[in-house]
Amino acid sequence: MQRPADVLLFTCLIVSSLSTVHAQESPTTVSRVRDLKTLVVATDAKSDSVILVPPATSVSVNLKSGKKPADADAVDLPNWLTKQAALNGLQSTDLRPWHIVVTYDQFDEDGDNVHSGVYEEYWAGAKKYKRIYKSDNLNQTDYATDKGLFRHGDQQWPDRAQLQVRAEVIAPFSYADTLQGFHGRNVERTFSGYKLQCVLIERDSGISDPTQYCFEPDSSILRYNRGWGWFQTVYNRIVPFQGRNLAQEVDVTDGGKPYLKLRVETVEFISHVDDADFIPPQDAVGPLGDRISGVSLHPINMSSLPHWPASLREQHFTVMVEIVVGKDGHVVSAHAVSGPQEGYKACENAVRKWVFKPYLVLDKPVEVEQKVGCSNN
Repeated sequence: MQRPADVLLFTCLIVSSLSTVHAQESPTTVSRVRDLKTLVVATDAKSDSVILVPPATSVSVNLKSGKKPADADAVDLPNWLTKQAALNGLQSTDLRPWHIVVTYDQFDEDGDNVHSGVYEEYWAGAKKYKRIYKSDNLNQTDYATDKGLFRHGDQQWPDRAQLQVRAEVIAPFSYADTLQGFHGRNVERTFSGYKLQCVLIERDSGISDPTQYCFEPDSSILRYNRGWGWFQTVYNRIVPFQGRNLAQEVDVTDGGKPYLKLRVETVEFISHVDDADFIPPQDAVGPLGDRISGVSLHPINMSSLPHWPASLREQHFTVMVEIVVGKDGHVVSAHAVSGPQEGYKACENAVRKWVFKPYLVLDKPVEVEQKVGCSNN
């Protein structure tokens, strides 16, 4: 199975051991988290204490417009996402200053460990944090300040996998936040005889395995996520931190194959915030912004399809296009650079109508240069 690439190919996109916890929680908070069974995405297990989640390897689509969920099952998606993001992970501005260390391993489709590293973050506010990547392919520190974002070390932006390292642990609902025109509904799902309460996020047309988030019954504890492409995430060894649920072990699969293994080694309060720790070095580059490249945006509306000329309709090919996405998420320019030239105009015209979620740097939208593709399969 082909792994999603760093460039976006248009086909039929279907949206579908903590070493140290330096934190004191109240007895009420601690008692909320009980011993939980381990979830894994696999076809077989070696222990009765393991709950199997079937690998996502295919979906079916009902192109006919379906019925929206009944009122009893319907979910107010924006409000629900806001509430859940305040109960799981650390994506919130009302937290006390914190520090986290996450080790990670990335695997290719053959199961080989292709990259390993450490992600570390010191957070004291929306414009006062330090994010550090130390790995075999990225070594940099970002400093957020009132004057903007500054970068020391490697100047490229973290790639999709590196960004996902942070998001899966700290902001597990960040992908769902990019979806527009979707509705949610409550569904109870059973894995290996174990029931989880899930919210499916879908359009009116029926997708057999849509985006979904699953929780322990009668609980706010997030255990499973079916996300973008073929990504599936399981959250294990949950601990309470500042009234939130934080997974110590997070495993991501892509089409049922290992993709990311994340382990929270430390999460702690910052008892004393020293402003000097958040001042970028003199040789740091910044402030960053206006127009950036090297990041990958997901479209929130790509309903415009290329109208290929008759000479290409029976062929298999991809036209690659360099685009600039404006601060409002709309494409401001599109120039084809590869593929059959007679297909350039059709792809450019379609891509210009796509809409992306604006990319933010310190909560301010910036322009993004990116490559996307239109494929005729």
